[in-house]
Amino acid sequence: MRLRFVVLGLSLNVARGLWLALALGIAGCVTTKDAVGGGDSRLDEAGRPDAPENQKQTAACGPEGKGDLVILDGRTGGPLTCLGVTITSEPVGCSASSECPSTVLFRGLTNKQGQVLTTSTFASARLIAVADGFAPSTLSNATSKPNTMVELELMPAEGYWLKVLDPDGNYLADVSLTFKQGDDVIAQLRTNVLANIVFAQRQPFSGQPVTVQAEGFQALVVNDVAELGEDGHTLVLRR
Repeated sequence: MRLRFVVLGLSLNVARGLWLALALGIAGCVTTKDAVGGGDSRLDEAGRPDAPENQKQTAACGPEGKGDLVILDGRTGGPLTCLGVTITSEPVGCSASSECPSTVLFRGLTNKQGQVLTTSTFASARLIAVADGFAPSTLSNATSKPNTMVELELMPAEGYWLKVLDPDGNYLADVSLTFKQGDDVIAQLRTNVLANIVFAQRQPFSGQPVTVQAEGFQALVVNDVAELGEDGHTLVLRR
């Protein structure tokens, strides 16, 4: 928040001084408010009123400078700025269900670009990121390289998400998908720049089979999340 203070010149004249003192008591200072945008309109259409001025705080952020890893919002595709996050690495060959030796690469706040600078390099590692409000997220087979930014996505703790790929593993961004159970359309969603879609309120793949349709692709019937890759979140479409 930027504050603009009105400074009034004071005279040695007593009468004018008294008048100006009253004016200062009334005018005080003038505040201005930056226009702020955010959120995902697909998930939350309801507008929220501004918080009272005295309740607004400037968020703390991590240090600016060169980072080697950027934390992305899986819902919107944008960077997660000024977010408290812990990032650890494990050997990529270690089973996710077993105890694995781990190294803390970063613990703190992302900067205004959503970037962090890790404490050491990593090669063929499984990165795990933990942050409040998000599900623990994993990036497999990650390797740090000079002048290269590693991207790690975080998904919301609530709801259910899918990443939509082609058979070669390429992202299918900006694709509109229709999900049907029988003749009933249960959702119509469009993938974002990270090829993700998010079901805010429900897990659609339970009970009755779900048919997934997208223009230019073959229809796909999903009977269970077990058919959605090893992570249960990968939808592969074929032309």
